[in-house]
Amino acid sequence: MSHHGRPRRFPTAFWSTMLAFAVLSLGLGGLFNGWKSRRLAELEAGSGITLLSQGVMEFAERGDGPPVLVIHGSPGGYDQGLVYGQELIRRGCRVLAISRPGYLRTPLETGATFPEQADAISELLTQRGITVCGVLGVSEGSDCALELASRHPEQVSSLVLLSPPGGSLGSLPIASIGYRLFHDLTGDIGCWILSLRAAWSPRKLFADMMETGSTLRPSSRESIASLVMREPDQQAFLKGLARSVTPLFPREHGIINDNAELKDLPQPSSLPIRCPLLVLIGEHSTSTSIESVGKRFQTFPGSRLEVIPEIGHILPVGADFSRCWDGISAFFKQPAATSDSKPDAGGKKALDAAPSS
Repeated sequence: MSHHGRPRRFPTAFWSTMLAFAVLSLGLGGLFNGWKSRRLAELEAGSGITLLSQGVMEFAERGDGPPVLVIHGSPGGYDQGLVYGQELIRRGCRVLAISRPGYLRTPLETGATFPEQADAISELLTQRGITVCGVLGVSEGSDCALELASRHPEQVSSLVLLSPPGGSLGSLPIASIGYRLFHDLTGDIGCWILSLRAAWSPRKLFADMMETGSTLRPSSRESIASLVMREPDQQAFLKGLARSVTPLFPREHGIINDNAELKDLPQPSSLPIRCPLLVLIGEHSTSTSIESVGKRFQTFPGSRLEVIPEIGHILPVGADFSRCWDGISAFFKQPAATSDSKPDAGGKKALDAAPSS
């Protein structure tokens, strides 16, 4: 009320602005909800679920040829496994991608610890008629892959790890775009913005992705992004990785659980890995340094460490994209023939040493 007892009137411009803001908010809210609904429907349509003795597990199978199990990182799900698996499918492999407990439609109750997850995956392999397979473990999924090879060695013919942890996280957080979205509380709004950037400004998004867990200089990140823009397969790979953290909310339980499980990893000597093991890391990765990874995996007999030059935590991308996937595919198809060479004392091994398929 004014001092004369009359109600205060706001100017017409104020109400026009408020109305425009309300209409814009409703419009953006509708676009966001539509995107989220479509994405969830797409994820559900792309996979199956099965009942195991430990609980429910989500999975997807694609391709024909020698079977390869892909175990995703954090955050992720079967969809991230298929992004990595696509390059193996192109090279004649049958890919089985799973959602680890806490991700998408696999509840955390199916197996919170990495040994429990490995046992559930072992049962899934048997259920799908896969007696033995190659295993690709990605980043935070690497320790689940190690447990599978240790606890069920008869089912794992060869093991490839991409950017595995060099040891326990301790007080450090997971190094991933999805974790940053989760930790910064932008959640699914951030995921929606990420999807818009992938469509409207992919080159800038790719450069920003190269910063994740990396000491690459801005000029190097821009150079990689420019190279990716010239190669459709690499574009599809990085867009797929960005997409595989969206939406975030059905992956949150897995993110939180991984962050807890990776705080205190078992000593390597407690995991008797008998199959050929190939470990790939980026030269400029901060979360998986050459020294820490080399020290962790040197105890495994027959292991081989390869350092991909001029790249960070996210790999393989850049100039070695095709050669790297050729080498991984060859390793899965003939692990004994491609695991004889060992890294030098510094832990470095040229990628060219991996033969093409």
